[in-house]
Amino acid sequence: MTDPLTIDRVRDLAAAYGAAVARWPDRYRAAGARLATTPAGAAILAEAADLDARLDRWRVEAPGLDLAAQIATSGAIATRRAALRLRWWWSGVGIAATLAGAAAGTAAVAMSVPIDLGHGVGAAADLGAINGSTSFGDITGSDR
Repeated sequence: MTDPLTIDRVRDLAAAYGAAVARWPDRYRAAGARLATTPAGAAILAEAADLDARLDRWRVEAPGLDLAAQIATSGAIATRRAALRLRWWWSGVGIAATLAGAAAGTAAVAMSVPIDLGHGVGAAADLGAINGSTSFGDITGSDR
């Protein structure tokens, strides 16, 4: 099933694929060749051929050696900066982990109940009396 080829569609195909109808999609080639014989189709393809010729003549100068040196230098600087940033980031992670471990250890020791070896077997019944005591001392203010 092929759509009828309109002049607007020929203009779009010529803009996309150029003046050579042989480069167009297969389903448009035969109709494009027929429309190329009409004055409107021939004008569109002539304009596309002119653009094709201008594009074929267009050349870009090769970059100079100074540009290549700038690119190489900027890449090396960026790599060094990224490595330094990464090193500082990992240092920060290490310091944070160390401080978190120290805080957790301090909290664990501070909240633990001191072991009273002097009371013997009855020490379990005496735990209520030492409520508020920590390894660092009595935090409730009661003297025992």
